[in-house]
Amino acid sequence: MNRKFLLTLLLSSPFVLAQTPDTATLRGTVVDATGAVIPGASIEVSNEEQHVRRTVSTDNAGRFTLVGIPAAGEYTVKAQKSGFADATDTHVRFLGGSTATLDLRMSPSAQTVEVSVTGAAGEARTDEPQVGTYISPLMVQETPLLNRRITNLPLLNSANRPAISQGDVFINQTLFTTNGAWRRQTYFVVDGSSAVDMWGRQTVFTNLPLDSVHEMQVLTNAFSAEYGGTTGGIVNVVTNEGTSGFHGSVLGMWRPADAGAKLAGFTTSNAPNGNAIVGDSLRQGAATLSGPLSKRTYAFVSGEYSWQNRISPVVSPLAPGNFEGHYRGWLATGRIDHHINESNNLFLRVSADAFHDTNPNGAVGGQNLPSVDRVFKRRTYMVQADEAMQISSRVLNDFRVHFDLASPITEFDPVVFATQVQVPIAGVGTFTSGTSQEAKLMNHQYGVVETLSASLGRHTFHFGGSALHAHSGGNSKEFGGPLYYGQLVYKTCSLGVTACESQAYLSNIANVSSYTQAYGNANYTVDDTLWSVFAQDDFRVARTLTLNLGLRYERQTLSQATKDFGPRVGFAYDAFGSCKTVVRG
Repeated sequence: MNRKFLLTLLLSSPFVLAQTPDTATLRGTVVDATGAVIPGASIEVSNEEQHVRRTVSTDNAGRFTLVGIPAAGEYTVKAQKSGFADATDTHVRFLGGSTATLDLRMSPSAQTVEVSVTGAAGEARTDEPQVGTYISPLMVQETPLLNRRITNLPLLNSANRPAISQGDVFINQTLFTTNGAWRRQTYFVVDGSSAVDMWGRQTVFTNLPLDSVHEMQVLTNAFSAEYGGTTGGIVNVVTNEGTSGFHGSVLGMWRPADAGAKLAGFTTSNAPNGNAIVGDSLRQGAATLSGPLSKRTYAFVSGEYSWQNRISPVVSPLAPGNFEGHYRGWLATGRIDHHINESNNLFLRVSADAFHDTNPNGAVGGQNLPSVDRVFKRRTYMVQADEAMQISSRVLNDFRVHFDLASPITEFDPVVFATQVQVPIAGVGTFTSGTSQEAKLMNHQYGVVETLSASLGRHTFHFGGSALHAHSGGNSKEFGGPLYYGQLVYKTCSLGVTACESQAYLSNIANVSSYTQAYGNANYTVDDTLWSVFAQDDFRVARTLTLNLGLRYERQTLSQATKDFGPRVGFAYDAFGSCKTVVRG
């Protein structure tokens, strides 16, 4: 009768960020049936679609380590040794920032070896104190998302809640709070580089098409020393890359206004504001294409386009009727990966995000006339390059640079420049006409990240640093700011809507409560630099206990603080050695 031998591939935390966030590490020990170590056993990890192949041999203690395994795609893990049966496992998916442990007991060549995989995504994390949620490629594709925004995905973690102000008008993203932190204190990382909008304060600088996202990791507590500069959560995104075969997809959606849901009871005569939309037509399209450019070079391209017309009723007797606002937006990402050899990989990613809205946040509607309308615009671009070099099977160096351009980061253009008039009408609301607020703000960001990872025995060391410089500014007359042509605020009027909005009432200076006007140059420029260095050790004290030890130092040029040292001490204890009950601290 054939004996069964177990190959246990323990995928530790699918959301651990102890190493580069888009690569994984495989380590373990190989022994024979008696428990004696097997030196010189060959371990091979291969991915045919990306032509990735990593090999290593066990040392005199039967141990091995492989670093820098790209997270994308499925792998075959094979163990070989003369005189022993080969052990192979297919369809293994390594997760960004994870460490997989392979403990193998090999049998004589005449016997059968059964391979099984445990500790996959969804099981309890046993090697890091961090708390978070792993969003798999399948979840990315199958989760219904409002407007296909990837910033809705972190809401799958219950520690994240939608913020009071969603930020829709400014950034076309969903803002959220993490464990009670402020709505703009989340830190975003894309392919290992900072993707934070320093002007908008911790939103995604350049949004990504949904189909370009391979996986997402949402951390909410106890970050490693590699991360800092925030009191909110960490959102780590790994994008898709091309494969050796051609793949593509096309998506289209059209919804006429008659098919859209409507708020019951609102008509053009009683709508309270512009958000009480009475007509909404929508068209969306998305396309993706990936494939080889050569034997070692692969390309991936993804794009989205949204076309939306929203009708808001104006109930003022001065301009009754429907006002149609137009939203147009597009997202695009292109990525090229080149495998120089088994030890060196390069990739270049370019992303763009642009949209404009002729009625942002429903500004026109209800008692607000079309004369208050302003067109909002935002266009952002990101270029990122990475070089990952496997110095040895145990040491990986990763160097990343990126440039972000926002031209503009935010822009408001009044359709008609005019003095603003505000009249509070008793029992009705506030009548508003005219605006002369405008804004055009730019942002340029430059970033660099360097990380050196080494796995030595029971220790996994990480040393590195990062720097991010932002240059932003421009004209600052935004919503809520002063107006060029001034603002007339009237006393509360109780004469009825028609009389209160008549020229006779508006022309009487005795009805005016206050007048304000802006003077001077409202332009500004801000330069801000964030830089940090860190050292970290994941010390595997025993199979069931791992200590996380780290130290971080960071500076921000806007602050005078010089003692920003951040020690990190944490542990993860697998109480029964079954990966089912874990204590963290």
